[in-house]
Amino acid sequence: MKAGVTMHRRSHMELSSMIVFLSIISIFIQYTAYYFLDPAYLVLGIGGLIVVICTHVLLERSLTYESCFIYTLLILFISILITLLTYRGDFLPTTNSLYGIIIINWFMPTLYCFVHSMLDGGSRHENFNSFYRNVSIIFVLIYLGILVYGNFYQDAFPWAYPMASKQLNFTPFWSIATQIEDYINDLIPLSDILTYLFVRTLTYVPYGYYIILILRKTPKLVKFIALLFLPSIIELIQYFQIPTRFDIDDVVYAFIGGIIGAGLFYLTNGIYRFISGRNFLSSESDYRYNSGSIYY
Repeated sequence: MKAGVTMHRRSHMELSSMIVFLSIISIFIQYTAYYFLDPAYLVLGIGGLIVVICTHVLLERSLTYESCFIYTLLILFISILITLLTYRGDFLPTTNSLYGIIIINWFMPTLYCFVHSMLDGGSRHENFNSFYRNVSIIFVLIYLGILVYGNFYQDAFPWAYPMASKQLNFTPFWSIATQIEDYINDLIPLSDILTYLFVRTLTYVPYGYYIILILRKTPKLVKFIALLFLPSIIELIQYFQIPTRFDIDDVVYAFIGGIIGAGLFYLTNGIYRFISGRNFLSSESDYRYNSGSIYY
């Protein structure tokens, strides 16, 4: 009995050591490439490749997605810490690739495990649902932090508010109409209009994705109200806190972004179901998909 416990504990220690070792290797390669290489696509390509390789090694070694989550959490924490140190001092040169490394340290393990689970059939590796839930919680917390900062800090992301007015806007599409008129009169570049539209729309794509994921079994009316809830609350708070940021159009664009996010979830589920024969994040008992029962 004691021998079995000892072997089990030794196996866990070996796996933990491997996770730490692969995390250190990943971070070292990523930031070495960041320091010595200039093209962002090359830096992020090398960084993403090493993350995928390490995730694969851990998954095949442990046969559980839990080890992949711990690895993801560790490299994400270290990369955020390095970014904060760089932002506060001269730890590293500051470029957009620095933030890109944080993104790939979350996205690449998540994507790899998603594809692996879709192709695996759920027979060899365990706890994908727990992995996806945990990495999603990390993403949502960071996402909400950025959303709060961007919407309620007066000087946040000035490039996203190229035409902040001095008055409230309750007139639908007044802001975009004003920008189009300014563009026609050569007062602003086209990029200002595109930035205005894309930022306000794409910001809420993750919100729409996760709202539909969470409420996938609820009536359509509930989903519709949920897609409007967060942007409406944010604009209401801005009305009292930062009146120059209040724009009724932001709710419209946020809803469009939410619809795009919802469509992305349905697309994800459709691809997953088509290849694996089961719904995305289905329970163990739901692995066999019945084509006549789509609960979305």
